[in-house]
Amino acid sequence: MKNAGAISAAALMMMVVLACAASPSLARPVVGENKTVVDDIEKCWAAVIGASGCIQDVFSSFFTGRISLSTQCCAAIEGISDNCFAKIFPFLGSGFNPLLKGFCVTQSGAAPPSTA
Repeated sequence: MKNAGAISAAALMMMVVLACAASPSLARPVVGENKTVVDDIEKCWAAVIGASGCIQDVFSSFFTGRISLSTQCCAAIEGISDNCFAKIFPFLGSGFNPLLKGFCVTQSGAAPPSTA
């Protein structure tokens, strides 16, 4: 199991490379009001990277089909928009973010957000 971390890191790197290859708009800066897609992605990543082990937890949850996130990771996931989630995890699909957020709501005991 010593190699599990290295394998996870290699798998993560491969997924990021594949995501950029599959979605050229993520790899190519788009100029508009001095903003670029890269700047937006960096802002989105900042929330998740600040939560130790969160990225690994998200990928592990996706690949195992069993969601398991730390409290710190839940706080990061709850704080990012669906748009940001799609930018940093484009290959996980749009339905996975609500699953993660729902898990975090049940873990915290808070009431689910209103849909009205």
